[in-house]
Amino acid sequence: MKKILIYFLLVTSAVALAGCDSVDEDPVNVNVKVVDAQENDTELEKLTNNVGYYYGGKPNLTLFEFSYRAVGQYCIFPMTEARSAQLDQLSQQDPANVEKWNDGVLYLIRKGRDFITADDFVSERYFAGYYYDYYTQTTHDYVVVCPRISVCVYNTETKDKILKDYRGKLSLADREQGRKTVGDCYIYYFDCHLGTSDQVLNLSNKIYLRSDVNWASPDMYAPIHLQ
Repeated sequence: MKKILIYFLLVTSAVALAGCDSVDEDPVNVNVKVVDAQENDTELEKLTNNVGYYYGGKPNLTLFEFSYRAVGQYCIFPMTEARSAQLDQLSQQDPANVEKWNDGVLYLIRKGRDFITADDFVSERYFAGYYYDYYTQTTHDYVVVCPRISVCVYNTETKDKILKDYRGKLSLADREQGRKTVGDCYIYYFDCHLGTSDQVLNLSNKIYLRSDVNWASPDMYAPIHLQ
């Protein structure tokens, strides 16, 4: 059955802080929310290290931590046209192990990690809690991290500072930029030139803590009721 993912941006109201090498970092109060699983849940495996994302208004932030991932599954966002074509073909030949989602934006993979190439951005299927759906009987919520970070700044010039500070890791996404939001802030979208979802989560958190940033959020696919 074709899967439908709900894309959402974690728009969180926040205040200033810091994170990059060239920007000061102010102290914050962090409340950690860890997503635990039931014992003997064979659909999940423990992460070696918890990963997560900040949300909330600085200086009082919540860190939503993932501690489990789906067993034997991960998602690939193909980063080149050649790899996209290859995965599309494999999804037709072997749909049980390479499943096309969202018209080829990403693919659910049920293969070993040696299947991953240098042309792939890889996201774990992070366990985000239990949820019962009357129609699908689904009991596990999963989050997939996209190779993009959304950032809300006070000054439009901050986007150039971010690009400079993280040269090679970020570039401006090809979409509407500088949209003004509540509190006289501006939203910019950055494509991530990284290889894994945990790297995106870590970088997003680092940017969140910058004194010239209101908030930063990794873009994700997740069940809509998690919002």
